[in-house]
Amino acid sequence: MRSLRSATTLLAAAGLATGLALATTLPASASLDKTISSKQLKALTNSLNKGKKLTYQATYTSVQGTQTQTVTIAQSPPKSNFTAGSGSAISDGKTTYYCSTSDGKQQCLSIGGSNPLLGLEDLFSPSVAIGAFSEARQGLASRLLGIKTSVSSATFAGQPSTCVTVTVHGKAGKYCVTNHGILAYAGTSSTQNFTLTKYSSSPPASLFSLPAGATQVTLPTGVSIPSIP
Repeated sequence: MRSLRSATTLLAAAGLATGLALATTLPASASLDKTISSKQLKALTNSLNKGKKLTYQATYTSVQGTQTQTVTIAQSPPKSNFTAGSGSAISDGKTTYYCSTSDGKQQCLSIGGSNPLLGLEDLFSPSVAIGAFSEARQGLASRLLGIKTSVSSATFAGQPSTCVTVTVHGKAGKYCVTNHGILAYAGTSSTQNFTLTKYSSSPPASLFSLPAGATQVTLPTGVSIPSIP
């Protein structure tokens, strides 16, 4: 049980606050907002869906109030790596491991069931933006829904991106998507957002295997790590 408690605590330390949706501000390189069409929203949705199959490594800076954290997402389907703080979810294409660091030592758990980092990963998932774009398309069809949209452009980590502003009943925010279909920016304000700060189309193979020297532990059947919201 010590291994379970240790992993839970360390993975929880990597937590990002939930509730990130859209952003109200962008870097100075952003263009002025213009109206957006349903066709453009559909194209962005298609781009995000294609991005799910890309091989890449993306580093984000996440801001939640006064706290700042670095998050790394890498994938080479079916392999993937999601790292936040001292916790990582690593899939080699067959098995998923949940790794944490304590006192300079790394421990990786091989378990079934739900992903304890799923709540964190969802914040950076393209599915969130896809849902927002779907809502925006409905707003274009019916102004009675209280939804307004506009489009602008910006560059993140050298990646040209399209940004969509969505205002729902007076509450506005933005999602930015790179030309490759990677989510580049999302948040509700300058103190609640995440931003793409580094991007590579060639992630190192080491990201998809257990860290050197890590201790591997397999939890007993029926035991799982609680998910982090």
